[in-house]
Amino acid sequence: MNRSIRRILFSFVLVLVFISTIAPAYVEAVDMPQVIYETSHSKYIGSGIKYENIKKFTSQGWWNINVVRVDLRNEYTEIRGLFSDQGLAARDTVSNMVTKSKAVAGVNGDFFTYSPIPHPMGTFIQDGEIISSPIERAYALPTFYLDIFNNPDITFFDRTMKIVSLESGKSVNISIINKAADMNMVTLLNKNWGSKSFGSAYNNEADGPMVEMVVVDDIVREIRIGQEAVNIPENGYVICVRGPRKEALLENFKVGDRVKLELSTSPNLENIKFAIGGGSIILKDGQIINSNINIKGNQPRTGIGITADRNELIIATIDGRDVSYVGVTQEVFAAILRELGAYNALSLDGGGSTTMAIKPVDQQVAEVVNKPSEGAERKVVNGIGVFTNAPKGELTYIEIETDDTNMFPYTTRKFTVKGYDQYHNPYEIGQDKVYYTVSGLEGEIVENKFRAYSPGKGAITAYYEGLTASVEIRVLDELKSLVLPVSKFALQPMGSKTISTIYGLDRNGHRAKIYHEDMEWTVIGDLGYIEEGVFHSNGNTGAGALSLRLGNVIGNILITVGSDEGKAVEGFEKLDNFDSLVYPDTVVGNISLADEAQEGNYSLKISYDFSQGQGTRAYYVRLLQGGKIGHTFEGTPNKLSLWVKGDGKGAWLRGKLVDAKGKSYNIDFKRFLNSTEWEKVEALIPSEVTYPISLERIYVVEIENEKKYAGEILIDSLEAYYPPKYDESIAPKESKFIDEKNTKAEKLESGLSVVVSRLPEIKEELDENVVQAIYSNIISATRGSDLSLIIGRANNELNNNIKSNKIINIGAPYINHRYENLLIIDASSIRGGLRPTNPQQWIWLKGAINNTDKDHIILFLNTPIFGQGGFKDPLEAELLHNMLSNCHEEGKSVWVIYPGSTTKVELKEGVRYMQLNNRPINNKEDLKYMNTIEFIINGEEISYQIH
Repeated sequence: MNRSIRRILFSFVLVLVFISTIAPAYVEAVDMPQVIYETSHSKYIGSGIKYENIKKFTSQGWWNINVVRVDLRNEYTEIRGLFSDQGLAARDTVSNMVTKSKAVAGVNGDFFTYSPIPHPMGTFIQDGEIISSPIERAYALPTFYLDIFNNPDITFFDRTMKIVSLESGKSVNISIINKAADMNMVTLLNKNWGSKSFGSAYNNEADGPMVEMVVVDDIVREIRIGQEAVNIPENGYVICVRGPRKEALLENFKVGDRVKLELSTSPNLENIKFAIGGGSIILKDGQIINSNINIKGNQPRTGIGITADRNELIIATIDGRDVSYVGVTQEVFAAILRELGAYNALSLDGGGSTTMAIKPVDQQVAEVVNKPSEGAERKVVNGIGVFTNAPKGELTYIEIETDDTNMFPYTTRKFTVKGYDQYHNPYEIGQDKVYYTVSGLEGEIVENKFRAYSPGKGAITAYYEGLTASVEIRVLDELKSLVLPVSKFALQPMGSKTISTIYGLDRNGHRAKIYHEDMEWTVIGDLGYIEEGVFHSNGNTGAGALSLRLGNVIGNILITVGSDEGKAVEGFEKLDNFDSLVYPDTVVGNISLADEAQEGNYSLKISYDFSQGQGTRAYYVRLLQGGKIGHTFEGTPNKLSLWVKGDGKGAWLRGKLVDAKGKSYNIDFKRFLNSTEWEKVEALIPSEVTYPISLERIYVVEIENEKKYAGEILIDSLEAYYPPKYDESIAPKESKFIDEKNTKAEKLESGLSVVVSRLPEIKEELDENVVQAIYSNIISATRGSDLSLIIGRANNELNNNIKSNKIINIGAPYINHRYENLLIIDASSIRGGLRPTNPQQWIWLKGAINNTDKDHIILFLNTPIFGQGGFKDPLEAELLHNMLSNCHEEGKSVWVIYPGSTTKVELKEGVRYMQLNNRPINNKEDLKYMNTIEFIINGEEISYQIH
């Protein structure tokens, strides 16, 4: 038995990568990274249950920490195990388990193995019942448990398990319960495992047949040898074993025997409310320790901690294996749990399993609040669920909500109020009885809708039965342009298109949502009508537009309805242009050329046999183009057509499209091929595709299980149809965003002129005349300026000929320059961001910005922040932008200058991102790419021009 259990652990270690199983060892010191920035927010999701999210940007990357705190002394909180309602072996996602069990929160649980059947490695107990057994104490992994008095602890379990025949008095030791660790071990499977036993699938020549003893109501009902899997009885269990240990089972038990189970654990099973296994004790009396499994490196982690007074549980996850969230070592995770208040802690399964989901009482479906490292939740064998059984109480507090706290003058914002009792249960609110007031803003409120009249900051306050709640609202400056969800779309007659969220921009690039009803909508061309944000085609065809107006600001969406004449795509004249697939393997068929054709010499015959197999059956014809799968269409077709001669069997004729984003779409040519005559069939291309698109498959499919048949069809003449051309001339002139700082200004006597120019890389082989032309270009552009900022390594020859009061060469690893009313920050993002290049830059940058008395800030980087070639970590990019935007809110002008393939300026929430062309200069013709930026600074005022 010891050898078998040792084999379990050894197999487990082989499955996981970078695991070391170590003797208990205290960790003397943990190297914690420097914290650059952090945020946290929390909310109660049940009585005595608080959810927290903590984000820390450190010198090593982002930490995304999600925490659920559970007050164990709260009479309404409860901790229970989670596992699939189909049994442990079935596995399920954490969010599904939380939703189905009506928990308010949950995380993944124990480490588990996939082979031969998924099962937890350690203990799993609920209300004194062993769901999955501990393994022998000598090889045990640690377990977290709650006793019947809600006292938590982390320890190592031992167990004694056997089945006794009351007829003979003989017994057999049970090795494991509801695990599939070793089929040669005596295993008990009950309803918690799943619906079926192991069965004959695990017979083998070396160990012989699987023996399975079925027990119902404590009586042996059947002993099966080498037979297929049996249903596990609801009020019983199955004892399974093969190999040498099966002999004792066969000798000591007979059909009809009365039996009893003798199961005990240490700690005492009868006193255990809940227990779940983990990988390692990582905190012991406040000290960091590794007792067992330590998955090395920075990883996603899940753990559970206990406070020193044992009154609170701290359940936490931290994300990893992500471009932003880097994960942590087990030792650092232990330190994080200690910072959160844990005194003792256990690591749970991590990596791709790490998941936390919450479902406050007023939500129907659980929400995953962390970012699983595999892009989606992994199905796991078990988890920890947090529950509340609090009664409905009295209304205690209210919260006010809106969909965007920014808005524009002469637009509206709607508000709703939610109520909660003292246990944080939802409390129904009579929305018509809520009274709203506005403070600090010019506007009016009618019922739950506020209409703003002028820019400013203020608050909307809701009053309900003596309770109040407020939300801050910012009315932006005057609307300058609209940001529409689409610029154009094509429809078929009688089709419809939903116009999703519309935003606007003010003069500083601040954005806010605009409700559809706040705008005037005009349909240009007799093509349809707009209703509640949905355009409905009326059946006419042609080109038109939707024109949207708010005040003097206009935005347009171009429309076409219908299709022009079809364009031939495939004539089905060569068999080499196709191959085929079947689903499932029971389907057979073939493709060939047929002499009967609608157009040309041949058509494609599809012969198929759906007479075998169950469920959906399909025969796929794959289109090949240049040796690659799929025929890619030119332009933007909105419809395809085929000629088809059916066989009258009623199969479904479909196609599969793949768009530019790799998303697949199934399209329908004909739902039932009931005709045996040639007919032209059409399939509409979904309006949401991203062009270009390719047709990968044409196929026949049968989805109704009872329909069994074989047949053959002919297809010919695939054509693509294109919408009419869009007509921009019929729409009114659209409002374009104009940067008010982009203007020619006169420098006052006390003012400052600043010119930013770029010195291209000058290679040795570059013609000397071109080199001198480059120098002359820069010298000419900077002539008369007070300050020249030259990006690149300028030599003395160039610097000595620039007639500016001061010259600063940009391109140092990091340095701050101050000149008059200007702060210049020369930073490096060459490794994909400030942090990966040198995290200390963040400290220097924050210090420079927070302590400056200058009105204008220019930040130089050697990459963009956003987009292609920008920061690798999007959260670092957003953090930098938000910090710079806050500077703008404090009255400073902020400019970010970086290289790119063109020169352009983008204004985003007060920050101007200026991309300066950095194309190589190989001849005098390329000098046109040498743009310069000229700033005129007059005190607090600043303007720019690009030359």
